[in-house]
Amino acid sequence: MHDDKPLVRLASPRDRNSIRRDTYLLRVKLGLNKTLYFPIVEFLENVLPEIDPTFYIEVLEDVDLPGVQAEYAPSLNVIRVKSSVYEAAISGYWWARSTLAHELGHYYFHDEKSVRYAKLDPGQKIPPDFDPERQANVFAAELLAPINLIDGLGVRKIGKLCGVSYEIAERQLRVLAKVKSRKEKKRMQKKKRSSSKA
Repeated sequence: MHDDKPLVRLASPRDRNSIRRDTYLLRVKLGLNKTLYFPIVEFLENVLPEIDPTFYIEVLEDVDLPGVQAEYAPSLNVIRVKSSVYEAAISGYWWARSTLAHELGHYYFHDEKSVRYAKLDPGQKIPPDFDPERQANVFAAELLAPINLIDGLGVRKIGKLCGVSYEIAERQLRVLAKVKSRKEKKRMQKKKRSSSKA
């Protein structure tokens, strides 16, 4: 009996907190840590090639990139994108901006050395922190709608000001609520400890 299970891609493990730190540091480096709307097209066109001269973005006719909106090819260090997606990103459509930010996540985290192929045991799923697609999605959300900038804003406002979907806005607000809750718990525990010492 031969094993015909497909190979899955596994990345080096990264949790949401470490990805958030990476996107925050990138924004700080660019002087955009207080700017809600991340200029993803300008960054890929003008800034990243300055930082990494081997990187380039290639806009292809839609027919030349069948089945995908965009892709990152680590061996060539290129993000290829359909012209319709690229034009939509220039016009500010959230789905196209997210697509480009997702591919930028692959650029940041997934070179040929960091991604390996494996067969999982029956019934096993890729652990979330090892899933390259999840990592790229988290990177896109954290880059485009950072939780430190959206506090106090509603879903629609985040969507408009950050150029993201309402779904991403909602998810980022849920993440923010969890982070706040954890901080509050830690604060209360610290308070308890210091009052028990008194």
